[in-house]
Amino acid sequence: MNREFFFLRLFVNYPYINIHTHHHPDENDVISLLNITEDPALTPTNKWVSIGIHPWQKNNAEIENIKKIARNTHVIAIGECGLDKLIDIDLKVQEEIFVQQLKIAVKEKKPVIIHCVKAFNELIRIKKENKITVPLLVHGFNNNDQIGKELIKNGFYLSFGKALLTKGSNASKIIKELPTDRIFLETDDADISIKRIFECAALILSINEDELRKMIYKNFKKVFTNE
Repeated sequence: MNREFFFLRLFVNYPYINIHTHHHPDENDVISLLNITEDPALTPTNKWVSIGIHPWQKNNAEIENIKKIARNTHVIAIGECGLDKLIDIDLKVQEEIFVQQLKIAVKEKKPVIIHCVKAFNELIRIKKENKITVPLLVHGFNNNDQIGKELIKNGFYLSFGKALLTKGSNASKIIKELPTDRIFLETDDADISIKRIFECAALILSINEDELRKMIYKNFKKVFTNE
């Protein structure tokens, strides 16, 4: 992608990157990717957003709208979208809507924020079958190390959120086992600051928080600016 994030350079230190949130952020030293459900034209153009059809939404009719919205310059990711085996919507229907969104992402050359519950084998299969070339980020990851490492092996990125705050959680265990260039942090729908997530992640990883901010910033530039 030839997409320059000019105002990143305004930060004296590396900013906090919140890769997925449902809340309008108001922290000056935080760059957030806001997941929205409305037309991004209603969102200030200095805010970066993602938009997609969540698997809980049985609404294939929205695909044409997503195609149009995805062209917007401050829509920098598709999603969250994906698969969820715990809901009462046929998995084949979910797959169809998910694949259509993946194709939109490929066409627009934008990453995808993925919601996945107990459907990781299907997720990997879909990526392979459709030869998806854009970055795929599984958000809110809190599964075991076998699943996490298999996702990494197949080219996915993993984003960690509030589960890191729970001692002994899968998230707090596996984050230490993953390559640092495949990690992101997020708040999702939790009413907490991304700074709290960074603080906790730095402690778990036994690194300085400034070093962590630099690491996530580099990942952000790589995935969203192809640098």
